[in-house]
Amino acid sequence: MAHNTIAVNVPAKQEIEAVNGVIKQLKEYQSKNWAIGLNGDNLAPDNFLAFFTERQLPFSYYVRAQGVSVGEPAAYQINIDTLNHYIALIRSAEGLAVHGVIEQLNRYKANNWAIGLNGTTLQPDDFLPFFDTRAVPFAYYVRSGSVELGAPAAYEANIKALQQYLSSL
Repeated sequence: MAHNTIAVNVPAKQEIEAVNGVIKQLKEYQSKNWAIGLNGDNLAPDNFLAFFTERQLPFSYYVRAQGVSVGEPAAYQINIDTLNHYIALIRSAEGLAVHGVIEQLNRYKANNWAIGLNGTTLQPDDFLPFFDTRAVPFAYYVRSGSVELGAPAAYEANIKALQQYLSSL
């Protein structure tokens, strides 16, 4: 039986929530004209810079403190635009991953192959971590030896669960 590997990555939903939190903070800092990139009190790198650096995203500084003048006020919006673009990339990548798994589920359905556990070895398959990482409920369908789990409707239930997950991003 053909086996494609399913990439499992950082939960997209959590990352999007984190990014939206940073966007909200940037807007708050903008309303107060506070420094971003470096702490206005001690010029130490701040959490904004760390967040962007961890994700290898370009960052625009804006600091007016202790005689230091770096960047322009447009930096707030530039960083917000960068984060909105990053969210769009996450959604796009997640869409591709989910659609790939949906295609795989349809192929398994057409061949009446087991999902959840490998039909031959009864070991967990790659569908499980993919669904688990995304906190999407998974329905098993296995008919192998003495093991009978789920029903053929599991294919469609899983596809529907993935489509709902995607629309929630």
